[in-house]
Formats: sequence, structure tokens, C-alpha cells
Amino acid sequence: MTVIPGLVRRAAAEAERQLREGVGLLVRLGRDLERSAELGRLLPALTERLKILEETVRDQDAELRRVRAELDSLVGQLNDRLLPRIDERMDDAERDLAAVATSLIRTGRDTAGNGARLEAAERRIGDLRTKIAQLEQRSGLWRDLQSNMARLGDDLDAMRARMALRAADPPESTPATVQNITDRPA
Repeated sequence: MTVIPGLVRRAAAEAERQLREGVGLLVRLGRDLERSAELGRLLPALTERLKILEETVRDQDAELRRVRAELDSLVGQLNDRLLPRIDERMDDAERDLAAVATSLIRTGRDTAGNGARLEAAERRIGDLRTKIAQLEQRSGLWRDLQSNMARLGDDLDAMRARMALRAADPPESTPATVQNITDRPA
């Protein structure tokens, strides 16, 4: 409420300044004997001016007091209406803040736990990828072995078929190497 006392101080300072000017003028006029007749004529005008200034200051003071009373009334009403609600809102805000902080702490813990689980899962996935690559390599070797065995089987079947045809033909003389292959168990 520094506005109202400041206005009153300014009005009082202006009145005081006007009074001092008037007094200063009176002192100057009193010293000057030649102007004393003029002082007699100006004195009623200055007195009238001083009365007008005093009335203006009184009117402004009364108006400022009314404004001050209205402001005090408004402040009182605002305090009566807002302060109880502000306390409730502050309590609600404190509870909400505590709940949010608790939630953040839990989330932080969960995030840390989930981060550790995620790292473990990533390591496990890396291990599984390595094993899958090894299995793919082994299955590739196994497929190669199977295809080689199938070709070997086809080659053996073809050889047996040729041998069977040769055996049906009267042998003139069988080479030793063919006989050794046919003598072996299949």
C-alpha cells in the first residue's frame, strides 16, 4: 500500500513547497520597503491562494483516505476468499508433488531394473545369434555331407548297374581292381 502514502507525501510536499515559496516571497517583500505597498496588495491574493491549496490538499487527503479504505476492504475480502483455498491448494499440490516424486523414484528403479534385464536379454540374444550361426554352418556342412553321400550312393548304384551288366556278359578277363571293389561288402 505504498502508493497511497506516497501520493499523500507528494501532495503534502507540494503544499509545503507552495507555502515556502509564499513565505519566501513574503520575506523578500518584507525586506524591500519600496515594494511594501505591493506586498499589501499581493498578501490577500496569496492568502486566498494558500486557502485554495489547503482546501485542495484536504480534498485530496479525503479522497486518498476513501481509496485507502476501499483498498483495505478489497484486500480483506480477497484474503477471506482466497487464503483458505490457497492453503487447500498448497496441500493438494504438496500431495500431488509427493505422489509424482514417488512415482518418478519407482519408475527410476524400474527403469534401472529393466535396463539390466534388457542388457541381459541383449547378451542372451547375441549368444543365441552366435549359436544359430554355428548351427547354420553345421547344417550347411551336414547338407553338403548328405548331398555328397547321395552322390556317392548314386555313383555306387551306377557302378553296380554297370557291374551287373558286365557280369551278365561273358567276362573275357576282369581287371583286378574291379574285382577288388566288387568283393568288398557294400
